[in-house]
Amino acid sequence: MSEKITQDDAVEMLTSVGGIIRSIKHLYAEHEGIDHGAAVVLSMLYRLGPLRPSDISQACGLDLSTVSRYARTQEEAGRVAKVADPGDRRAHRLALTEAGIEHVYGLWHVRIENFRDLIAHWSPQDAHTLVHLVRRLAADLGQEQPIEMPELEQVRAAHQAALAETLPKGA
Repeated sequence: MSEKITQDDAVEMLTSVGGIIRSIKHLYAEHEGIDHGAAVVLSMLYRLGPLRPSDISQACGLDLSTVSRYARTQEEAGRVAKVADPGDRRAHRLALTEAGIEHVYGLWHVRIENFRDLIAHWSPQDAHTLVHLVRRLAADLGQEQPIEMPELEQVRAAHQAALAETLPKGA
């Protein structure tokens, strides 16, 4: 059995991870001009396809009213549209418009490049060590697989199909 880390080390790790999360959120908001929560909603739709607001709420741990507020602002910005839910015509799902798809795709690539620039001075060995440790921490937190971004054309097809189902006949 391994020894527990010291309380001081645990405190330092927790505060460092918290600080990193806050810094990343601030960096995103500063460079992307979009609220972190709105970016989470858009990213969920990009990765998982059209979803009910309640499914987004459950998947990302945000209150349903918060998801609805972010969805409304993104709908007003032309990035999200309400579409029919084939499983329940009384309900609706949210789908990304072409502008929303392009926005998330651009955000994702900017984030990758910004992060690469941030750690460009690191040795490849240090970067690989961080990848290993972050994956290990994510697994210990219950996230077994890294989040993967689907191919752009898959995303486009899923959202265009949902949007087409909702359009009035002949439109």
